[in-house]
Amino acid sequence: MRVRPATLDDAEAIERIRVETWRATYRGLLPDGLIDGLRENPDGRRERLRAQPADQFSFVAEDAGQVVAFAVGGRERSGDPAHRGEVYAIYVLPAHQGKGLGRALIRQSAHELATRGLDSLLIWVLRENTIGRRFYERLGGRAIREKPLEEFPGAADHIEIAYGWSDTSPLR
Repeated sequence: MRVRPATLDDAEAIERIRVETWRATYRGLLPDGLIDGLRENPDGRRERLRAQPADQFSFVAEDAGQVVAFAVGGRERSGDPAHRGEVYAIYVLPAHQGKGLGRALIRQSAHELATRGLDSLLIWVLRENTIGRRFYERLGGRAIREKPLEEFPGAADHIEIAYGWSDTSPLR
């Protein structure tokens, strides 16, 4: 297993991971139309990686030389004074879950945020995603607030929960 910064060459793998993980994780939790409408967009991902602001990061995790997980993060987006860093997305292909890849990505993300002076963080997770919630709880995160899932049409009646760490040193 290896965690490293994402490159433009990782765009296709990141998009495959995003779509496969969403389909496996959220089928039955979110509207089928939303899940069925998911499409890989490697060109868009490549552009986001190319134009990634300096205060953000993208990491991939490899297993046996294959990219099977990724995380994206940076400065917390809502201005929360108690949680200054955020992991915007973390996805591990279902067949590779339980191997420590998610934990390694969180560790690397917390380390990267700390090097930028951000030693606290948030991660948002769908309330119905009990596997994800248990994962964050095992890592010491605590549920601190909720908000409607607003970024996806047809999913606004679903709730996201923010898990927070006021001190990321145990994660690092």
